[in-house]
Amino acid sequence: MKGFTHFISATAVATCIPGVAEFAVNNTSYIIVLGGIFGILPDTLDFKFNRFLHKYDELYDPGENPDPDKIAAVVAKWINTAYKEKRPVHLHLHTIKVGADLWREYLIRFKEETKEIEVEIGGIVNTGKVPVPDSAPKEEKIGRAKVACPFKQNYSTVTTVNIFSGPSFGFVPKNDFIDIQFIPWHRGWSHSLTLGAFCGIIVWLIAALASGNWLYPAWMYAAVVTLGLWTHVLEDQLGHLGSNLFFPFTKERSEGFHLMHANDAIPNFLTVWLSVAAIFWNMYRVLPQSGGTKIHINGWAYLFYIVIIPVGLLLLGAFVSKKKSETEDEINRPEEADEEEVAM
Repeated sequence: MKGFTHFISATAVATCIPGVAEFAVNNTSYIIVLGGIFGILPDTLDFKFNRFLHKYDELYDPGENPDPDKIAAVVAKWINTAYKEKRPVHLHLHTIKVGADLWREYLIRFKEETKEIEVEIGGIVNTGKVPVPDSAPKEEKIGRAKVACPFKQNYSTVTTVNIFSGPSFGFVPKNDFIDIQFIPWHRGWSHSLTLGAFCGIIVWLIAALASGNWLYPAWMYAAVVTLGLWTHVLEDQLGHLGSNLFFPFTKERSEGFHLMHANDAIPNFLTVWLSVAAIFWNMYRVLPQSGGTKIHINGWAYLFYIVIIPVGLLLLGAFVSKKKSETEDEINRPEEADEEEVAM
């Protein structure tokens, strides 16, 4: 999920911990924000530190005039090396920058059935990934390279390389095949439940020493920090990459549930909406009322109008859109088949 989604959902979890919302109001404390900060900590560690400390066997730059056959050959070479030498190897592929805000796009296809790497050179996109009209190569530029061993790509069989620094791959031997790990520096030790527990213990000690009390409010700070980080880890487990849940007791990422991608709009929006609804309700229950007038919000009405109706409408819209897209695909499919028959 997106960084803001992690922040707001971890903040919402903090307000659900018994006594935390009331403590924040009565003591003018930013304790619930602490939950949000630790909710984005795992990605902060990865994208600000881990990615720059990671070591690679090769950093490959395709150059201004990329040769798809050479790119495919480089990927295949390192997969074969990992299989032959029985050791993990790491490859980073640079992007192709052609202007201040322009990048040449290329696609890498991992074809498991044919043991082949296919690379296609595409058009030019800007930093927002918006294609530049008529920028695609006039002639199809596709390169291929054979791989001498079986391999498996758990994240996506097609990787699009366009903007910024480019993708990283870890090729890890597993019995009789190579496990292709996308951005291997991401979601390792930083995305573990053990790190959340460790951070909670450290914060507990700091809060206890500062307050002179080993229980209150030290346990609240510890709970907010631990659950905030755990919220991030468990949300990421819904995706494809998974997380290294019990580092250092586990050495690799456990595979995710493949229910969503980090950039999917609906899961991110739903999580933010429900988190804001939870924060508002939890804070409403403990906030003092001005002028001695108690503002009453019926809990069942709030649940119905703020949660059930909006979420239901959003899911209904997503369902209708998906069905419409599937119907259009079915309508177009026979026409494509007829065209292929005519061509033959």
